[in-house]
Amino acid sequence: MFGRFLLPGSFLKLMSAAATGGMILAATPTVSATLNPDDFASLGALSGALIALESSSLTFNGGAGGVLVSQGSGLPDIAVFTFDGGSTLGDVVVSGLNPIAILFRGSATIGGLIDVSGIGRTGVAGGADGGLGGSAAGDGEGPGGGLGGSTSASTSGIGSGSGGGFGTQGEAGGAGITFRAGGLAYGDPLSDGLQAGSGGGAGGWGNIRRGGSGGAGGGALEIGATGNLRFDGATIVANGADGGTSFAGGGGGSGGGLLVHAFDIEIAASALLTANGGDGGNFGAIGNQGGCGGAGRIEMLYNPAGSFVNLGTVEAKSGTGSIFCEPSVNIFTVATDSSIGTPLPPPDISPVPVPASVVSFGSGLALFGIVGWRRRRAA
Repeated sequence: MFGRFLLPGSFLKLMSAAATGGMILAATPTVSATLNPDDFASLGALSGALIALESSSLTFNGGAGGVLVSQGSGLPDIAVFTFDGGSTLGDVVVSGLNPIAILFRGSATIGGLIDVSGIGRTGVAGGADGGLGGSAAGDGEGPGGGLGGSTSASTSGIGSGSGGGFGTQGEAGGAGITFRAGGLAYGDPLSDGLQAGSGGGAGGWGNIRRGGSGGAGGGALEIGATGNLRFDGATIVANGADGGTSFAGGGGGSGGGLLVHAFDIEIAASALLTANGGDGGNFGAIGNQGGCGGAGRIEMLYNPAGSFVNLGTVEAKSGTGSIFCEPSVNIFTVATDSSIGTPLPPPDISPVPVPASVVSFGSGLALFGIVGWRRRRAA
């Protein structure tokens, strides 16, 4: 029914790390793919109460309300839910398979918990599932799915699964002959549409040994407003799930995708936004520790005539729970676009009408003063 609202890349400009909380910037995007809240009918105002959004059935608190938007190019459709300006978004229970967008026709405050993280090997909001584990040793799903570990009748030939990739490549699993490369990095919400994380590969198996399942990738969430968007006390998480722990650990799922856009964006010190990769399943033996999931992506877009303030914690890094996992950069990008959002109207400073009697009285005082001054000069 609707398509993505594409904006010319010539308007985009990345901000310096010093101005945006020490983040690491990605390459300059070529096109902005954000949804315009004014393109959708509103479901009304939110007061901060708990709400439930189901992205497969497009339901809002159990009733109809969402709109399905096709991204094309083989990307998943997005479940879009739009609300009035002046809303306060509290806790949100998210379920369903499609990535989700929460939009506001005006300004809004985000103050609750929204969790689209992977749960075990099962993804939500577009997050891909991890490998099955047990005696399956399956690969993780998604464009950056991790590889399942090696299987063997010999204990020494059983290896762990590798981590899923997204913002960064997933970490490797196994060692030596059981080595499995991590899932590849892919995508960019500012240029390639809204995407989620990929699942980690399951651990290998053999004889009576069983592999842990791969962790699911984090989901995909877009939050946009035409006015000011303030995160105050909010916890927004799109983390990859940890790999399962068994004789051979499963790989962690990669972090998911968070895309935020508004005329002004303000992140208070009380806010937390993360899209971190999951840890690899850790059995303890070298070669049997699952690879960690790669970092997700957090990208924010605001109008250059507006402002961006970040005092909170915004983090998209790879997992850290295995000897195969190395610290990664923070895949957090901020860019500007002059077509994003609508500025708030200026305050009404129209002059207050003055009653005629007051004007006449003031004129009389002024005349009296002039006459008095002339008399004093004459004296």
